Amino acid sequence: MIHMSSKKIDDFEAFKIFLAMKSHFNNEYNYVEYDGAFKAKRESYSKRKDRYTFVQLSKKFGKKELEEFFLSLFLNVTEKGNIAVSGTNNMWTGNLLDKEATDTYKNWKKRLQSLQYNFINDCETIFDRGLEEELEFNQIFKSVNGNYPLIIRLEKMGDICVETVVVFDMIFDFINNVRIADTTYWPVYKKKVKDYTPFLEVDVPRYVGVMKTLLIEDYYDNYGQYLLTDRG
Repeated sequence: MIHMSSKKIDDFEAFKIFLAMKSHFNNEYNYVEYDGAFKAKRESYSKRKDRYTFVQLSKKFGKKELEEFFLSLFLNVTEKGNIAVSGTNNMWTGNLLDKEATDTYKNWKKRLQSLQYNFINDCETIFDRGLEEELEFNQIFKSVNGNYPLIIRLEKMGDICVETVVVFDMIFDFINNVRIADTTYWPVYKKKVKDYTPFLEVDVPRYVGVMKTLLIEDYYDNYGQYLLTDRG
């Protein structure tokens, strides 16, 4: 699912991967576009007090696994823009060796291994809740009465996976069209989704087919007809 390279690395390379992934999620750097290339001085690194962390990480992970490890942690971001595993936007590197960080990585891998299965279950959750709230299909992905779109609210509550949000954004490109008054937390969430997107290798037509099949078979009267006539 994820396009990354795999090879053994030393602790300095592990440090540079950390800096590059952090810059991807905190700044405008694109990790995938630049293939993780990031400038750092070995001399400056040698003076850091947290070198032990990166020595241990380089022993534990190959390049691909370490990229995935950091990716899973930077996805674990709170509404305030903090890394949930550390409670600070500037992640303390000591947290990288904690059990919580390892658990975050393992949970992320499980989600990726069940991506389509989770997508189908999440679709059912989304569509069922949409019917409960008497929303039209397109309103699931829009701000209604100034609130977060339903699909975003469900992800923020932990009812669906963030990967499902990313896949739906790949299909409908809805994130850029959301208009809500929240100028504090929404930009952080939007950036997280957009920054995650290039790491996911998704067969979009396949997921469109999965969604259409579900809508036609189980939600035709409410949403299926709309999808077929207006979304194609």
